[in-house]
Amino acid sequence: TKVAQTTVEGTKTWKDGNATDRPTTIKVDLLQNGQVINTQEVSEATGWKYGFKDLAAYDAEGNAYKYEVKEQPVDRYKSEVHGYDIT
Repeated sequence: TKVAQTTVEGTKTWKDGNATDRPTTIKVDLLQNGQVINTQEVSEATGWKYGFKDLAAYDAEGNAYKYEVKEQPVDRYKSEVHGYDIT
């Protein structure tokens, strides 16, 4: 069996002209094959960066897991995901 591990890291980039009503934190969900398996709170203090480490790369049958990130909805903002980065 394959026991490789992987890491998913990304950055939230705001496209709001440094708006003052920007939320102080956001929540980023990590999805494994479409199911939320972890959530991380991201803020200016973290540099708007997030990372999920020590993730199983393969299931018991040796099939690669598909990992995605998704930002939980924020009022007045629309998020887009590009790879593991969010704008």
